[in-house]
Amino acid sequence: MLEGWGRMRKSVSLISMLLAFVAMAGEGHAAISYQRLDGAPGERGLVIKGVFEFSDDPMKLVDEYRQYQADYISFDSPGGNVVTAISFGRAIRALNARTLQIRAMECASACAFAFAGGVERFAEPGSIGVHRVSLSDDVPMDNKLAVSSVQSLTGDIIGYLTDMGVSPNLLQLSLSIDSTDIRYLTAAEMRDWNINTPENMPSPQESGSPPADAAPQVSAKPADMPSADPSAPEEGAASPPGDLTTEAIDFANRYNDEWSKDSASALAFMKSVYADEVSFFGTSVDKDVVLKDKAAFAQHWPERIYSVKPGSLTASCAGKCEMSGVVEWFARNRDTGRTSSGMAEFSFVWNTASLQIESETGKVLATDKGAKAPDRLIDQWIGLDDICRGSLDREGVKTLQACKRRDELGPLLDRLDWCYGREGEAGMDWEWHKCDANSRRYAE
Repeated sequence: MLEGWGRMRKSVSLISMLLAFVAMAGEGHAAISYQRLDGAPGERGLVIKGVFEFSDDPMKLVDEYRQYQADYISFDSPGGNVVTAISFGRAIRALNARTLQIRAMECASACAFAFAGGVERFAEPGSIGVHRVSLSDDVPMDNKLAVSSVQSLTGDIIGYLTDMGVSPNLLQLSLSIDSTDIRYLTAAEMRDWNINTPENMPSPQESGSPPADAAPQVSAKPADMPSADPSAPEEGAASPPGDLTTEAIDFANRYNDEWSKDSASALAFMKSVYADEVSFFGTSVDKDVVLKDKAAFAQHWPERIYSVKPGSLTASCAGKCEMSGVVEWFARNRDTGRTSSGMAEFSFVWNTASLQIESETGKVLATDKGAKAPDRLIDQWIGLDDICRGSLDREGVKTLQACKRRDELGPLLDRLDWCYGREGEAGMDWEWHKCDANSRRYAE
């Protein structure tokens, strides 16, 4: 199984190359069809294309999969009928088939449930999209029947995800996203909710050196997972001399904290941390180009909070450090009255000799339309506060990290006029709110 999963990881690169030669044109809302991807021996892929409709028969998938003797199943689908997608997922599980998804092809909405049918699953960050499941507008029903139908469908989805070994958090997240919007899953979410199946991934020692034509392999330790070495530092802890991975993680946190300060301070920091030449979102540019971009953004959004999502940072260091993570933000322009809120992935290549960024890229994962409050950052603070105050291990590293990060995030929220508690209130009644004359203020 490990050998097969290793081949599956290499197939990410293989599919990307094949897409340059295989026409993937589809009819926007056509019935499900199938696309065969012919690769090297043992690397045959079968792509399920189109919108899942009630009339689609998963037995056609079974026949196509067996005739082609595919090694994995991928998707190019914006979603469709949830019940049909689940039936396809169960057919995939009955076939004992693997599922694989790359960003170059879409798997959104109901398609995410079909993907979950894979006995082994791998999806690139940002390749699986979710939003709220809705009943068809074409089927008239009264309110009582609508409620009953939603409850029944929700139960079916939870039962299916449980059977597939996927956390019901996937459904919980999808219900929080409006059906007119889309939210793409991060690497951390797919790992934590077992959408990807990392327990089947071979270690570098098991898989050996990757072949020359394989996708680049990065040995990155998730920052929120315990280290194999009990003495090794965790995210946010002081790093011993030579611990470049921890230094890289500290740098990524500091970068976003500095960017959250007033524009003059933030831009001064940016000037100090970029190399003279930077690969900036895939284009090699002079440092001045990067700084002008940052300055223009700061002028447009003079008040900002950017905070790395706890546990999302990973880093791999060998002379230079490659780091990536998820950052959540809230920004405001008092003059225009506009606000911006959302979540994005970011990646840096950081030169540990010069302590400068040589490469930066990223992708917006979600935007919160019409957001007027920094809800994402408040949720971060609440989660950190729960760990800080609720942990039985009061002197534990993770507890101390959570307390430290909470007390760094609080003043940033305060600066945007969001306060925690009011004077005279009992501590148990404190809540985050728009600051007023009676609000408690964080000490800077």
